[in-house]
Amino acid sequence: MHRRYDRRSRPDRPLRAAGLFVLTLLNSACGAGWHRPEPPPSGALPPRQQVQVWQGGRARQWHAVRLGADSISGIPFLASPSCDSCRVSVPRGAVDSVRLGSPTGGVWKSVGLGLGVVAVLAVVACASAPSCNFTD
Repeated sequence: MHRRYDRRSRPDRPLRAAGLFVLTLLNSACGAGWHRPEPPPSGALPPRQQVQVWQGGRARQWHAVRLGADSISGIPFLASPSCDSCRVSVPRGAVDSVRLGSPTGGVWKSVGLGLGVVAVLAVVACASAPSCNFTD
């Protein structure tokens, strides 16, 4: 006699749901942390500080940014912060907003969080398996 297999009664279903939940958290947990500083900063920012300068619905990503009274200048993110000939400037009045962030830092946080979650899941899976023994 054949027994019908019911997918809803699979024991790994809660583990899959937890895995999808963890992946969703990982996807949003460690972003660049873009934020609008209030009040807006003035003067020179640290050379590696990444800045989004929004103008007309378009963001430019710069570093080595200098915020003056009448203009904002910076070096495009893909160029070296020491490349003064790469520096571009826009009038401060033409800028919609300025956001500070760290996409590189967000990547490393995501990698660390992902490895930590995988390690915890591996320990939980091993501890719940009868063939896994931590005391040997």
